[in-house]
Amino acid sequence: MVIVDTDFLSSFSKINRLKLILKSLNIKKFVVPSTVYGEIQNSNFFEKISHLFVFKEEDLTEDSFILVKNVNLNTSTQYFKKEEISVFGKGEIGCFLLAKETNDKILIDDRAARDFAKENHVKVVSVPAFLMECKNKNIISSKEMKQIIKDLKEKDYYEFTKEIEKLFFENGKKALNR
Repeated sequence: MVIVDTDFLSSFSKINRLKLILKSLNIKKFVVPSTVYGEIQNSNFFEKISHLFVFKEEDLTEDSFILVKNVNLNTSTQYFKKEEISVFGKGEIGCFLLAKETNDKILIDDRAARDFAKENHVKVVSVPAFLMECKNKNIISSKEMKQIIKDLKEKDYYEFTKEIEKLFFENGKKALNR
């Protein structure tokens, strides 16, 4: 299983590439905490993807592949110091809690959240690292990579550093978890 945070979900939803997550990780579903679901309900893209969400495992299908899991933010102090997590949004905290309970990785792009997760022994993957893995596994071609980068820039205002873009199109398999 993999847990997806709001920023990652938003980015890949806006470019119509949510199924790339399934394909790249060879999974049939991914999970979002109820806190992430709550954050995106008021977004301008929610109506477009609302049919993808289910609340019970038995309701998962090929066309409804995002499972919403309830999280209780009051349990966060079992794993984290209150002052440490107070800087994060409810979606991020929900992801941290699910990951601690399940030992699954989080697809999350906020650098501070990734750093915090790593410090707390939670596995995380950023957008650039995810895309590089897709490229290295030959799930996407260089041409598709260029299109995804272009789409993320145009539709989500996502910015890649020149260093990261260069790595995408060179033969390097450097870690991109920065």
